Amino acid sequence: MPLIFKIGYNVIPLQDVILPTPSSKVLKYLIQSGKLLPSLNNLITSRDKYKPIFISHLGLNQRRIFQTNGNLKTISRGSKLSSTIAFSTQVNVLPELDEGVFETIYGKFHITIESVEIVEVEKLKEEVEKHMNDNIRVRFISPTLLSSKVLLPPSLSERYKRVNAGYSTLPSVGLIVAYAYNVYCNLIGKKEVEVRAFKFGVISNALSRIIGYDLHPVTIVIGEDSKGNLRKARGVMGWIEFDIPDEKLKRRALRYLLASSYLGIGRSRGIGFGEIKLEFIKREENH
Repeated sequence: MPLIFKIGYNVIPLQDVILPTPSSKVLKYLIQSGKLLPSLNNLITSRDKYKPIFISHLGLNQRRIFQTNGNLKTISRGSKLSSTIAFSTQVNVLPELDEGVFETIYGKFHITIESVEIVEVEKLKEEVEKHMNDNIRVRFISPTLLSSKVLLPPSLSERYKRVNAGYSTLPSVGLIVAYAYNVYCNLIGKKEVEVRAFKFGVISNALSRIIGYDLHPVTIVIGEDSKGNLRKARGVMGWIEFDIPDEKLKRRALRYLLASSYLGIGRSRGIGFGEIKLEFIKREENH
């Protein structure tokens, strides 16, 4: 079974800077230019749909920085920003962990390592058993882009592939866990899972119990097109709490969601969208 690496960084600008859109481009630039974790460049450039890498937006005061309109975000010199990179790779990246002052096209930054976590995917099963009697709360830390077309029967995918349905701003349990399933399968090298993802999503919708939610849509800027026009998308933030009474199904869902708590869910995880946090709520607290 593979390993998941999660590295937390402190990112301090040494001058007033205007952050790029999305702000994850700062660390992405450092990787692609070979200055930080250069072995991850192949993961970044991969065309794999569910590749196992997540680069968060920069954070300030425990909130991720993302653009919701045409106004660019200016950060003052000396501000303490945070970021997280999570990934799975066969390469030993530990010798590549580096700190120092780095020049980028966005400004000069002092970058230090805040934390390093290495997770054995096989041992996620142990974490699953700890929470079999809890409700699951999925909290969306950054705007999450979930397409309901993931729950389209594969036999109909070709027929409706040109339909632009956008992203779901009221995600179902099945949609969330179907995306998590795809991330997990890619992580362990399991291919051609579209039919299974569809079935798993449908049965999770049918056999789940929603306890509560606080969800809201947000329009975010995800970059620019070839003409310099802003590209926008409609995502979701907030949280949803649910339970899955069927033990076998819940055990599977928890395993996939635990992997996604490192690698995110949905589209554009490699540039910071779809960051989630799992919270576990004792059932008796809801009575």
